[in-house]
Formats: sequence, structure tokens, C-alpha cells
Amino acid sequence: MAIFHLSAKIISRGKGQSAIASAAYRSGDKLHDERYDETQDYTNKRFIEHSEIQLPENAPAKYQDRATLWNSVEKAEKAKNSQLAREIEIALPRELTPEQRVKLVHDYVQKTFVDKGMVADWSIHNPQPDKDNPEKPANPHAHIMLTLRSLRSNGSWAPKKTSHYELDENGQKVPVIDPETGKQKLGAKNQKIWKRVITPTNDWNNPKNVEKWRAEWAKTCNKYLAPDHQIDHRSYKRQGKKQIPTIHEGYVARKMEREATGSSERASFNQIVKCINNELKSLRKQIRGIIREIRNLEKGRDQDEKIRLQQDTRANQTRTGRDQALGGGVQRTITDNREQSGNGRANGTAEEAQRTDPNQLHQQSFGETARRIFRDFRLFAERQREARQRQRRLSQGLQHHQETEKRLEARQQQLTRTKHTADERKQQLTERQIRVRKAFSDASKSKVLERYYTHFRQTKTQSNHARGLDYQGPILGHSRGRSR
Repeated sequence: MAIFHLSAKIISRGKGQSAIASAAYRSGDKLHDERYDETQDYTNKRFIEHSEIQLPENAPAKYQDRATLWNSVEKAEKAKNSQLAREIEIALPRELTPEQRVKLVHDYVQKTFVDKGMVADWSIHNPQPDKDNPEKPANPHAHIMLTLRSLRSNGSWAPKKTSHYELDENGQKVPVIDPETGKQKLGAKNQKIWKRVITPTNDWNNPKNVEKWRAEWAKTCNKYLAPDHQIDHRSYKRQGKKQIPTIHEGYVARKMEREATGSSERASFNQIVKCINNELKSLRKQIRGIIREIRNLEKGRDQDEKIRLQQDTRANQTRTGRDQALGGGVQRTITDNREQSGNGRANGTAEEAQRTDPNQLHQQSFGETARRIFRDFRLFAERQREARQRQRRLSQGLQHHQETEKRLEARQQQLTRTKHTADERKQQLTERQIRVRKAFSDASKSKVLERYYTHFRQTKTQSNHARGLDYQGPILGHSRGRSR
């Protein structure tokens, strides 16, 4: 069954991407990147059905070559975080043949992008089941790479945006006011700063375009699909459907689910949603059947009432004729008819109320059932989310506690080493002090006084250089010497 999928993203240098590498991967081609002087070779890539480049009318014919096109785009972009191209990824219906898929994408790209002035380089990928994943379904899809710059009439790339001064109602430039001083701001070299208006050269980056592209893709696809397989780009809420939407799983979640059932939260969530949707569908089917039976009973009752009314009419006519033949009773017949009509209307009102009550009852039952299911589902989802958040907080708290313990242990070891070093140093100083005191106590007083007076006289009579001491003045360069 066909599904709707269209996503848009930007290929940018700021993300570490290259237009040459992206085009080579999507087309399965071998391209040389002139900017980085590298060759990107993806010729061994499988499941590429078709690749094509579509050009607008004013584009040079040389851009039909993929390497020339994207090297020119790379050369036009100067900034290190430049946006190089836009990629549109779309899912293709598996009901179509390869030829129909090519024509579908070609027509869509031509009408939606190329006629607006963009250059489009697109490829169709159709991965098939293999021996490792025999249950994997085929996944035909297309990658459309689009240029972001417009082309001039001479075939060169136009700037993405233009800038000009903002003018007031008198046609004068509007200054940029400094809120602190209340005066016009000054830039480099005391130049006055004026307000400027930046205008894009095209509207391709307008976010509203994505909605138009999605609607156009659904409209183009539906031309090839049967009425019961039509796709819609709108959400269930916008379509007015009483159905819970599933979430995107991705190939990683599906692979996890194939290897171990219940290991992927996304796949498990979608299974719950599908079960609830099936139950709602069954309830709606039962309610439609009950309403259909009620209507059939109403039709039968109406038919019986019509027959009884006809019989009563005939009886009244017969009685009226008999009364007239007997010469009286006309007024009584009219009165009886009025009473019967009033009774019939009262009975009809009561029966109509009886007929509407079951329908309302079933609608109320369906609404209460649906609300209960949605309430239980939301409660389950909230509990699952709270459990995941609580588990995440516990994991973060445990990790923080472990890291704190490690830091404290390292700090304790460092303090222990420092204390050990200080104790050793203190012991050394104590031993040295003991040796000095012992030396002084062992030496005679005359020798100590003689050594002190000799050192004192030498200090008073000799210069620093003569005593063998370095000059302790300012350091000039990398040398230390005598004062000049």
C-alpha cells in the first residue's frame, strides 16, 4: 500500500558535507572534487534504478555533466559554512513499475522545481530484500538535489541575497542609533552606520514552500494510484480522521525489532497504536451495523404505519358513507378523524423519540469507548515517559555520584602524597637542625668566635666580585654579571 513521505533538508559545509560527495553517493557515480582535490567513487553502490539531471531554460548545457555542475556550485560558495544544496527525499509507491516511477518523478521535478529556475539532480533507489534480511520489504524512494542559487541570463550563478540602505518616508537613509548614547553608531574609522535591508533573490527558502511541495507530490502520485490507495499529505487531525498516528521507526529500530521482539521502543509504541486503531475500527464497524439495523427497522415500521393508515382511511370513508346514507353523523366522523390524526401525530412523535434514542445511545457508547481508550493510551504513554525520565535521572545521579567519588579519591590520594612529602621534608629539616646543634655544641667557643669575626671582616673589606658572589641587580638579557 502506498504511503506518503516527503522530507526536505539542507546540504551544508557547516555540517561537514560536500555537494560532490553527496551527488556521487546518490547517483552511484565517480566524481572528482576540485575544491579538496579528492575523488569520490560510489560506483559499487547497489539498487540505483535511474539518475537524471534536469535543467531550466537559461542553464548552460555543460551542467548536464554532474561533476561540472556541482564543482561550479562549490566554487560559487566562499564561506566555510555555506549552504550548498537542498535535498528532497520522497517515498515511491511500490505498486508502480520502474518506468512509471521514472515518469512520475520526472514530471513532479519539472513542474515543482525546474520550472521555478532550479537545477535538479535526482536518483531513484530501490533496495531489495537480501539473504541477511529476507523479510525486509522493498523500499523504492528518490533523492532530489536542488541548487539554491538562481541562474542569470548569461548562465552564471546569481547571489543568494542583495543588500541596500533602508530609506524613510522622505527617501533619506535611516541611521543606527546607539541606545546608550542616543546618537548614531560609528564603525571602523569613525564611519557612520546606516540601517540596511537584506532581500533574497528568490523565495526558494520560504518555509511555506514545503507545504506546497508536499501537496503537489500527493496530487501527482494520486494520478497513478487507484481510488482506494490515494495518499494525503495532511495529518489525520487535519483530515478529520478518528485515528491515532504512528511515529517514524527508522531502519535501526526495525533491525532491533527483527533481532529481538520488543527491544525497540518505537516499534513497540507503533504496535500499541495499531492495536488501538484496529479496535476503534472494529467498534466503528459494529456501530455502523447497529445503525443500519435501526434504519431497516424504522423503514419496516414506517411501512406498517402506512398500511395501517390506509386501512384506517378506508374504514373512515366507509363509515362516513354509511352515516351519510343514514342521514347524519357527518360531524361525528370529522371529529373522530381529528382525534385519530392527533393521536397519530402523538404516536409518531413518541416513536420518533424512541427511534432516535438508540442512535444517540450508540453514539454516546462509541464516544465514551473512544475517550476511554484514548485516556488509557495517554495514561500508558505518560507512565512510560515518566518511567524513562525517572530511569534517566537515576542513571545521571548514579554517574554523577561515581564521578564525584572518583574525584574525591584522587584528591585524597594527592593529599596523602603531599602530606607524606611534607613529613619527609620536616624530618630532614629536623635531622639537619640536630646535626647543626651538635656541631656547635662539640666545637670550642674560641673556634666559633674566630670563624665569625673572620667572616665579618671579609664582608666589610671585600667587594662582591672579590668574594666570589654574583651581582644581584637587574637581569639584562639572559646573562647575570657585574654592575656597570
